[in-house]
Amino acid sequence: MERRQLEYFLAVVDHGGFTAAATALHVAQPSLSHSIKVLERELGAELFHRSPRRVRLTSAGAALIDSARRALREMEVGRAAVREVAGLMAGRLDLVTLPTLALDPLAAVIGRFRARHPQVRVRLYQPESEEDVRAAVRTGQAELGFSDATSHPADDLESVPVGEQELVITMPPGSVPPPDGRMTVDELLTRDVVTGFEGTLVRDLLRAEAERQGVELNVVVEVGHRESALHLVVAGAGCAVLPRPLARLAELEGAVLCSMDPVLNRRIDLFRRPGKLSPAAHAFQDMLRQQGP
Repeated sequence: MERRQLEYFLAVVDHGGFTAAATALHVAQPSLSHSIKVLERELGAELFHRSPRRVRLTSAGAALIDSARRALREMEVGRAAVREVAGLMAGRLDLVTLPTLALDPLAAVIGRFRARHPQVRVRLYQPESEEDVRAAVRTGQAELGFSDATSHPADDLESVPVGEQELVITMPPGSVPPPDGRMTVDELLTRDVVTGFEGTLVRDLLRAEAERQGVELNVVVEVGHRESALHLVVAGAGCAVLPRPLARLAELEGAVLCSMDPVLNRRIDLFRRPGKLSPAAHAFQDMLRQQGP
């Protein structure tokens, strides 16, 4: 089983077909197809159901995905370690994060990292759920993941705190802020609220407080993206609780911000698999630590 075969296999999975995979990899489709057929012969099982219009994974192909990603990740770590010994800092760094964390704190750290290590290419995945972030790290799709801290960490992943963000109430343009610039959750519950679906950090917080008070949370719009909440607030749909870096963007469009009383902070954790990191990931983690939680 060769590295190229695994890369071709995962490209077909990720791009949904042989033609799209060949285009993405800049190789001839017959070469890609032949390589995968050789892999299937070596494994003694077909990896794809092939038809004129679509390609679907077989059960054997589905079973290979996670192992293939981990194998490629380990190969990359090994190659990077050799390059480091040879005095080179090149290769690729794969990160995965919740979208709001790409703005802060990651953008600044990625900028500094690229300035110091311009040979390294950074790929940043941005799924919407915390579990998808951890899954990407677990399967080897990414080496480092960034998400909200969890009270139930996964046993197979290591996590360390890397920062905090204040959560602030973001109100539509023209809103009158409280005299002291602070608003309690009790007051927020009397307003129209734009928030995420059940299971998201802010939604669960507000629901728990509403249940404690015996009142109903007045959710007027549910969104899957915190960035969408920003635009909805600016459009006047309701109030939202957003990380301050994101809320500042809404403020530029006229939104009114106020702190929560008491202040509520969102803790950010870095997730990684146990074991040795690639030199690039190790350097990036060191930069985060220098920044401080």
